[in-house]
Amino acid sequence: MSQFVIDTHATIREFEAAGIETRHAEAIVSAMANTGNNLVTNADLERFATKADLERFATKEDLDELRNEVRALRADLGLFATKEDLGRFATKADLGLFATKADLERFATKADLERFATKADLEKFATKADLEKFATKADLEQFATKADLE
Repeated sequence: MSQFVIDTHATIREFEAAGIETRHAEAIVSAMANTGNNLVTNADLERFATKADLERFATKEDLDELRNEVRALRADLGLFATKEDLGRFATKADLGLFATKADLERFATKADLERFATKADLEKFATKADLEKFATKADLEQFATKADLE
């Protein structure tokens, strides 16, 4: 705190000249001298923050707004995949087990298959059961040949 210097004798004389009794003037000056060291000066106030200094800091409203933004961000984070979620997806190694486009190019396409006989086409031909009804080469050898008949 600052020092408050007072000329007690001169001040008492001023009070007496103004019509205050000597004992009252002495009491007032004594009180002023004792409390003078407790008076706040501009030098004392310089170490405190001013209104301009405080405007640079967050207010309660700013903090409430920030809390709301943090809550919103936390809610938004719930929409993103977690490490556990990503662990359920196929890895590059897993995908390597599946056929690639290059692998599929080696297989026949529908157009390729259409060039071949279908089941309906094959049904026109004799089956093994159909052929078993007819004579075989061995069966025919038991009979006379064309040369034998001439």
